[in-house]
Amino acid sequence: MTTTDRAPESCELRDDPALLESMLADAKNAPALYHPGPYWAAKTANTVNEIKRCGISGFRGSANLIGFSYADNLLLDVRDAYNHGLRRLGRWLTRTYPLKRIYDAQVRWTENYAQQSIAYLQENLSLKRATRDLLGRYKVPYSLLGECSAKVQLDGKTYAVHYLNLLERHHHLALRIDFASAVSLLEIGGGFGADIHLLLENYPNIRKVLYLDVPPTLYVGTQYLKAFYGSAVHDYRSLRRRESLQWQDSGELEILCIAPWQLEKFVGAIDILVNSNSFVEMPRAVVQNYSDRFAGLPGSGGAAIALSTYDRTDPDSLLDPGELPGFFKGRTFEHFAVASLADTSHQDLIFVSPGKLAVVSPEKRPAIAIP
Repeated sequence: MTTTDRAPESCELRDDPALLESMLADAKNAPALYHPGPYWAAKTANTVNEIKRCGISGFRGSANLIGFSYADNLLLDVRDAYNHGLRRLGRWLTRTYPLKRIYDAQVRWTENYAQQSIAYLQENLSLKRATRDLLGRYKVPYSLLGECSAKVQLDGKTYAVHYLNLLERHHHLALRIDFASAVSLLEIGGGFGADIHLLLENYPNIRKVLYLDVPPTLYVGTQYLKAFYGSAVHDYRSLRRRESLQWQDSGELEILCIAPWQLEKFVGAIDILVNSNSFVEMPRAVVQNYSDRFAGLPGSGGAAIALSTYDRTDPDSLLDPGELPGFFKGRTFEHFAVASLADTSHQDLIFVSPGKLAVVSPEKRPAIAIP
């Protein structure tokens, strides 16, 4: 398949402070059910301040923590996470002599270890047959926008490690879900838009995308997708006052970027629902509400559902992954684990209910028990 490590013409991440402020203002007045839960509350506050401090052009680099917990930027200086509320006092103290000298030295060591880690990733991925198989099967679009620093070179081309990991997970979904027959897609918790980017470039049949996330992640993802798809991206500002949200009756690409409370206004049909990681980071009532809203959409009973998460739990802030299928009443899920392409010590736990998009194959794939 074709691949590129060159940015398309006019591909640029642009700041839009007014768009961000409109999201944040409305978020304050949204029902509590749509506010970030305990896992995300501090992270979203941090992201807002980091965006205002740095702008988003380098959100995947190492000079800021805009993408902390949802993007692939390298966390080198933990002080960047202490930029709001009382945390600012700790940040000020550690940026004042003599603590500043100690912390700055640690950052230099951390940066050195990060570069070593990337060098090991480079060697590991270049030796894996699975890497070449994925690159031969799928198209990898330009994946470095946002000054991505977690990247490797393979056969003279540069790839974001995050995109390669997403492809590995997607391949296992595509063995079960016929993405080539889908037209519409809903991703709840779409992060900065990388998964949508990969799907649109590999499946030109997908023309209608509903991308949902909490502000300010929604803002970052919207601007990221705009860089590639321009006017096909309908941002929060253009959608916020509509009484209802629905697809245009055309074959044109549409990406509707919505905040959580806007899902109540959507009346279109969805072929595939995707969620990666974020359901386990939400309170149960929030996940149930999303499931109920999805169940109310036309044709949702036959839509494919693909849920994935990481192989760790935290009873203080995360749901047990095994609970996820229970939110979708009447649906049967296959569940299995897939090792990360870049780091086999970690696995993605995946739950798939293919619905009408089940891949027809005589081969029976036994489910892998979740550890």
